[in-house]
Amino acid sequence: MPFPRIELSPRAEAMAGKLGLDKSKLVGLIGDILEVGRSSGRDISGNIVCGLDVNGPIVDCDDSELTPYPGASEAISYLIAQQGIEVTLCTGWDLNTMEFFKENRLEVADLGTVGEYGMVYERKGKFNYLYPYNEDEALRFVKDLLEAAAAEDVKVALQGNYSTGAGAIYIEGDTNGNLLEHPLVKGRRPTMKRLAGAMGPESKVTYDEKAGRIRFSSDKENLRGVYRALVKVHPLISLRVEQDSPGAELAVRIDDKDKPGFDFESLKKVAPAFEKRTGRKALVYEDFGVDLIAAAVEEGNYSKDAGLREFGREAFGNDEFLSVIIGDKRSDIPKTLTRTLMAAQKGTSAEQIARDENIPSFNPIDVRDFSIALAEAHRIARSG
Repeated sequence: MPFPRIELSPRAEAMAGKLGLDKSKLVGLIGDILEVGRSSGRDISGNIVCGLDVNGPIVDCDDSELTPYPGASEAISYLIAQQGIEVTLCTGWDLNTMEFFKENRLEVADLGTVGEYGMVYERKGKFNYLYPYNEDEALRFVKDLLEAAAAEDVKVALQGNYSTGAGAIYIEGDTNGNLLEHPLVKGRRPTMKRLAGAMGPESKVTYDEKAGRIRFSSDKENLRGVYRALVKVHPLISLRVEQDSPGAELAVRIDDKDKPGFDFESLKKVAPAFEKRTGRKALVYEDFGVDLIAAAVEEGNYSKDAGLREFGREAFGNDEFLSVIIGDKRSDIPKTLTRTLMAAQKGTSAEQIARDENIPSFNPIDVRDFSIALAEAHRIARSG
């Protein structure tokens, strides 16, 4: 049964004008949402939890400073204000970066975060681990990582992940991956002395000022402070690592200069060594980031959409709800399609994948038309 002629509500029309959206295309997108909901049996009129990928839908993929598109914050706030709709970021980024992003870039109230590929989420100030934090796993990971970096003669930076299931790192990424422009790095780089201080007293370290090195035992039990300093206090700071022999003392130094000639092909060649040393699957990205995924994550149900479902259960309790995810790549495509709708960003690999695999989906340009169109589709569907 076709839907009646779609007319924008006064509020939606005003917001579309403010954001500079093409109103005829917006009406077309609303129609697409209503039609895919009808044809796939997804209830657009009920409760909805929206998961927003960050790079692509909200900020340009190449923008390391994470600057939202003009009007993105207003669009997200508009969606959040709709009754029966909960909204959260849904991203591979760590919660540290996303809390900074929300507070200093988006400045949007009541926006949650499903981060680290669904292994941890934050809602209304409460943090929830879906993949439990394991200190032994964390310390073993940082030991293996630093020793691999020394053996392969490459520098590494650790992302500030809360969960220990996904170890996110950058290899030779300060310039190659624009890491120096990241908001947690730019203007916030510590001195060697300050970094050494952040490692104590949990780790016994020596700052050799003359040699420009921080030295410490590679014994796992001595790495608590090192882990905290590199992941929680000063994340994403690139270090060169030296170790004379396996099990020997480690020495690190801050270095913001990438190795000459180290390109993306070099990164792909070195990644297997990190896989072997850490016992984790390596996912390599063109921004010179590498996600090292624990075997337990591969074996379990950990994904962005699984994390989003947990977020929705907290929001709506025992009530039914629909998950809607906007994203631009394979990692945004839901693993479980039941009660889920994909907003595959127009012109991206996600759009092609959704089409090829017959995934119920619609195709917004970015978070701005997505937010207004979904809010309107929800309103129209509720009105019958």
